[in-house]
Amino acid sequence: MNISAKSKYAVRALVELAQRNGDQPVPIADISSRKQIPLQFLEQLFSSLRKAGILNSHRGVRGGFSFKLMPEDVSVLDVVEALDGTVAPASCTIGAPCDKQETCSVQDVWTDAKSSLEAVLSEATIGDLAKKESLMKDSAKEMYYI
Repeated sequence: MNISAKSKYAVRALVELAQRNGDQPVPIADISSRKQIPLQFLEQLFSSLRKAGILNSHRGVRGGFSFKLMPEDVSVLDVVEALDGTVAPASCTIGAPCDKQETCSVQDVWTDAKSSLEAVLSEATIGDLAKKESLMKDSAKEMYYI
């Protein structure tokens, strides 16, 4: 199962939102510009994330988006599932009927892969990624070249 471009872009955008999340909503055009994500595409992603209960949208001159949940409470798995559905490297891992199920030696591999991927994605939160990216940016600023 490949994680879609939608989810990859959404995670990048949410990390930006988490870094800039304060008392005021962040305009989506700012996030689009900073992360080089087409505005209309990002609007669609954020609309889906709002419907999933991850984001709030705010109208008006000072409108934009903010987190409905704390960024530390939003896992990458939450984002992927909101945009792509259930993580499934094979249809048998989501209970789809399979006529080979009783003689399939690979089913356990797909089940283990699904469990491992879900574990990694659920451990990584948007808040953690935002902190890590901020630290990476700070250390890059401290580097100098002669």
